[in-house]
Amino acid sequence: MKLTVLGKYGPFPKEGGATSSYLLNVNGKNILLDCGAGAVSRLLKHVKPEDIDVIVLSHFHLDHSSDIGVLTYYYQVLSASGFNKKPLVFCPEGGGPLYEMVVNSPYFEVSVVRGGEISMLEDIDFEFFPMRHPVECVGVKISCGGKTFAYTGDTNVCDSVDDIYEGADVVLIDGGFLEKDWAELKPHLSVEHIVEYTNKYGNKSIISHINPKYTEEELQKAISGANEKCLIAQESKTYEI
Repeated sequence: MKLTVLGKYGPFPKEGGATSSYLLNVNGKNILLDCGAGAVSRLLKHVKPEDIDVIVLSHFHLDHSSDIGVLTYYYQVLSASGFNKKPLVFCPEGGGPLYEMVVNSPYFEVSVVRGGEISMLEDIDFEFFPMRHPVECVGVKISCGGKTFAYTGDTNVCDSVDDIYEGADVVLIDGGFLEKDWAELKPHLSVEHIVEYTNKYGNKSIISHINPKYTEEELQKAISGANEKCLIAQESKTYEI
């Protein structure tokens, strides 16, 4: 498995950056995890959209899904020239106009999922988890060949974060706040929470959904207690799982 970070920011990018979107290659299959602002132009540096096999949309907040409409236009142009491959899209139910556009699109094969469901694509397993966010949001574990990668989407502290960590080799996780800005009713984890999960389970954590106002120095200080198992996601970098 290989993970490439296309965009790591939320709810908006730094200059020249992109919001949450990631490309996971699993045994030759290309899986797009979320499709935030700037995702399509970043994707084109790595693979052609016609080579995407699966799209997982964790939820329909714009910083995770705004470019899915742009991607639809790309497939519309392909379809007009005779291309008829449809990526499989996993997404939760609801989310307003973008959700309606996706589930009614003739260019996608859509599977609406809820937490607790398991789906398969050949030798790849997808297990979905209900996350804690103001809108319906799913996290996912993707397993193949003895390796398991997990992605939380957006979440605050909940039992599903423990479920995500259990048995995963690498967790891509929402670090939307530093502890000084976090509160129980806010929609994201703190970076300091992620250090606690990492130390509890011993997995590698890649922290994403970064607030663009935080400095690299602040973030590095927050993860200093994780024994080098916590990494701050870097855009355009590829990680081995």
